[in-house]
Amino acid sequence: MELQQFGPYRIEALLGRGGMGEVYRAFDTEHDRTVALKVLSEHLAADSGYRERFRREAHLAARLNEPHIVPIHRYGEIDGRLFLDMRLVPGRDVAAVLAEDGPMSPQRAVSVTSQTARALDAAHADGLVHRDVKPSNVLLTGSGDDEFVYLVDFGIARSTADRQGPALTQTGAALGSFDYMAPERFLEKPIDQRVDVYALACVLFECLTGRRPFTGDGLATLMYAHLNTLPTPPSQLRPGLPRALDDVVLKGLAKEPGERYASCGELAAAARAALASAGVAARPEAAPPTSVSPLFRPQTVGFSNPGPPGGYGPTSNPGVPAGYGPPSNPGVPAGYGPTSNPGPAGGYRPPSHPGAPGYGPPSNPGPPAGFAQPPQGGFRPPTGPAFPPPPQGGGASPSGQRQPNRVPLVLAGLALLLVVVVVGVIALTGGFSGDATADETTSSSSSSSSGGTTTTPADPLDRLLAIVPGDFDVEACSDQPPAGDGDLATVACGAASTSPGPQQSFFYLYEDGAAVDAVFQTDVDGVGLTQIGAGQNCPDAQGYQGYTDPQDRYAGRIACWVDTEGDANLAWTQEDVGAEGLVVIPGGGESGLADLYQWWRDPARSDFSER
Repeated sequence: MELQQFGPYRIEALLGRGGMGEVYRAFDTEHDRTVALKVLSEHLAADSGYRERFRREAHLAARLNEPHIVPIHRYGEIDGRLFLDMRLVPGRDVAAVLAEDGPMSPQRAVSVTSQTARALDAAHADGLVHRDVKPSNVLLTGSGDDEFVYLVDFGIARSTADRQGPALTQTGAALGSFDYMAPERFLEKPIDQRVDVYALACVLFECLTGRRPFTGDGLATLMYAHLNTLPTPPSQLRPGLPRALDDVVLKGLAKEPGERYASCGELAAAARAALASAGVAARPEAAPPTSVSPLFRPQTVGFSNPGPPGGYGPTSNPGVPAGYGPPSNPGVPAGYGPTSNPGPAGGYRPPSHPGAPGYGPPSNPGPPAGFAQPPQGGFRPPTGPAFPPPPQGGGASPSGQRQPNRVPLVLAGLALLLVVVVVGVIALTGGFSGDATADETTSSSSSSSSGGTTTTPADPLDRLLAIVPGDFDVEACSDQPPAGDGDLATVACGAASTSPGPQQSFFYLYEDGAAVDAVFQTDVDGVGLTQIGAGQNCPDAQGYQGYTDPQDRYAGRIACWVDTEGDANLAWTQEDVGAEGLVVIPGGGESGLADLYQWWRDPARSDFSER
């Protein structure tokens, strides 16, 4: 029997039903708004382990403030049912679009993939893996160049720090998503964000061809294909597609996690580059059809123990192996690259969010405008929405609080059957050759490719000081309090040796390239900087863009601007070492900005590299 009333929600229509519950269009009588209400199946609330994980992950998902993620208003438990109250987004999902309209044009398929990747990278930067990326969870609004993508259903997302519980035997939810599941999930190995990279590659394949990468009759056949069968290149199924896209899709669908792209944004950037190589212009990025709601604390309803206020969660480490990224040495800005870096024809980033002007330090003294002031003074990036401060007292991480998951009895028979099938498939196929654990894939760069040991210091502060750009005197650098946005170490190093050059400088170390890129995006969005258009560079245009190294490989992003105090500011990231720099000439204006840019162009001055 369908619901008619659910707590304060008046049910208006059933929008969909899946393995975990139903989604309704409902009217929230307490807040006078129409919402999308997801009500989970009754047996899930009876599982104490699942209830705790749902509360934890709903809180983490609700605090994500990325434009391509549907906002969660509140979540909790009413009348023994777990629920999520989300913004109602008009439009169609990608599964419906493909069923009704057939395969997409390459430009549209890559645009959908790029916007979805933006949402996934934001989630990964906050320690969440979606685990259910598929066409029906990607919503489209608008049309043509104004088409905007939303990613929904983080209901089975889990923290990257939470490695307990097999993928196939927790709930029936996974049964509808086998077409998009990475090989390591079938083998119940530890997972990280690369399972979402694999699923996103499946979505790109389906958008381009109108069919899924692997098909078959029965679960065992499908599992065998994911574990052992190479997918057909899309251009063979749909002649006329740019053949360069074949390589992108096939790399995203690699059986071994380490052979895939390290992030969803990297996959999207490669897809845009493939279009460009074929002479096809990528779509410009569309603005969201409605304004983005400011970040707020989601309302928790009905839990007897909602946990510490204000949220908590893992650090910004999205699980990318340490040391990932292209070689250093800043080069000429190129306007393309992985993660959230803009593409050659339009850009890959969320629409900018106008904020308080003046990203950067005003005239000395005082912290940079838009930068948070640490208790002991000094300069540091703001505490962005994706990286709120940890709870007072240094509370335990989510993984430290996790209770073992108890599969409901009604699913026990199915779970046992799935395990038997998995074992049978492994026995028949010889198994999946990848045997690296999550600990191994996320280990630090303590070993070189040749098996030797590097001299990288273990202490984050020492690591940062070891790579401070060469134009600064390390002895003059002072340790700064943590920013609380995922930074491992922060230092202020004063003026550069070169004149004209920076008069103030601040350097930050993060877990990896994806983490520093997410912080950079939060900073520039929060103060209204926008992407610099194709064919333009700092300082002729103020804003931000990607840059490449001398070998034309993506290396990071750079931003330049003059704030309201007239100070010249330049910030850049270097993803191979997970570092960010901010340099300033107080009162320098546009001429100072030109001096900073010329200074930065010399890698001997600005490169983060071992001394």
